[in-house]
Amino acid sequence: MTTRYTNGLVFNAETRNFEKKNFDVQKQYFKQSNAVIETEIDLDGYYVTPGFIDSCSQIGLTEIGIRWEGDDSFEFDSNLQYSVLDGIYPFDAAFKKALSHGITASHIVPSAKSLIGAKTAIIHHAHITVDEMVIKQDFAYSFSIGQNAKSTFFTSKKKPLTRMGIAKILRETLQSIKEQEPLIRKIIVRAHKAVDIEFIARLQQQFDFEFHIIHGTEIPSVEDTTFNTVIAGPTFRYIEHNEMIALSPKLYQQLNNRDIPFVFCTDHPVSSSTHLALEACFAVREGLTRQDVLYALTTGAAKFLGIEHVTGTIRDGLLADFVVWNKHPLDLDAKVVATIIKGQKVFSGVRDDK
Repeated sequence: MTTRYTNGLVFNAETRNFEKKNFDVQKQYFKQSNAVIETEIDLDGYYVTPGFIDSCSQIGLTEIGIRWEGDDSFEFDSNLQYSVLDGIYPFDAAFKKALSHGITASHIVPSAKSLIGAKTAIIHHAHITVDEMVIKQDFAYSFSIGQNAKSTFFTSKKKPLTRMGIAKILRETLQSIKEQEPLIRKIIVRAHKAVDIEFIARLQQQFDFEFHIIHGTEIPSVEDTTFNTVIAGPTFRYIEHNEMIALSPKLYQQLNNRDIPFVFCTDHPVSSSTHLALEACFAVREGLTRQDVLYALTTGAAKFLGIEHVTGTIRDGLLADFVVWNKHPLDLDAKVVATIIKGQKVFSGVRDDK
C-alpha cells in the first residue's frame, strides 16, 4: 500500500527550512515509487517534521502516576551488565502523552541516582513489546556524578562518598571496560557542577572513549576545554539542589556561542516529555534560530544517537516517522494533528479546517 501526502510544508534537513512538497509512504518507509497510489492525503496549510527525539529520558523506566513500584530507573548495586531494555514498561501512560506532542523516539538512560548506571538504548514510543520498540540497543554506558550519586551511595552503604571516591570508582570501572575491549565506545555522564565537568574532561584525556555530558549546567564556566555533543537541559525544572543553582535556558545560547554541539532532552519525568518543544522554544528565545533548533530536535538528535540511517529525516529509505502540525511546531500554541511511526498513525489530534 502506498500513501501519498500532498502540499504539506515539509521540513528539509539540508536547508533547515520548510518547503511545500509531496512525499510517499510505502509500508513502513518513505519511498518514491511507480506503484499505484492507493490513498492521497492533502496536507495543504499544515507543517510536517520528522518525529522529535528526546535525547535523554527515563520514559518507561519510571512510570508516571506510580510510586516506588513503578520506578525501575536505578539499582543500588549498579553494574554495567544491566540494560535499560530489561526495565522498560511499554504501557507507561507517558508514551501516549509524548506521541501527542510529536515525540516519536527517546534515548533511555538510568536516573541520576546511579553512580554506575546501565547500557542505554533508543526506542520508538509505540508498539506492544519492548523488542518491537527498539531502534538501537547498547548505545552507551551511563554514569552519574555529583549530589544524586553521592546521596544514593550513602543510603546504600551507610558511609559518605566524596568526589575523590567517585573519581576512583569511575576510573576503575572505565579501566575494566577498556580491558574487555568492548563494542560500546560511548560513555555518557550526568553532571551539573563545573568541578565534575572538569573531571570528565580529565577522563577524556586518560581514556580512549567518546565522552558525552548530560545536563552540563556549568559548562559555560569551564574554559579551554573541548566537548563532544552535550545532551543539554532540561532547563524547565525546579532547582532541587545547590549544584543546579546556575540552571538557565541561557545554557543553549552559551553552548552555541562556543560552538559546542548539543541536543535537547527532558530527562522525563524530571521534566515531562511533553516539555521537549518548550525547551526548544527557550533556546529560540535565547537567540538560536528556529531552523537550527528544529534540526537538533530531529536529524541532529538522530545523528548523535547513530540512528540517522533509520529515522530522523523525511527522505527515501528511512522509516516513515513524522508529525503533522497545525502551525509551526515552535509556536507555543501549535498542536499535533497526527503522529506517524513506521507509516502507521499512532496519535490523531483535532484537524483544523483550512
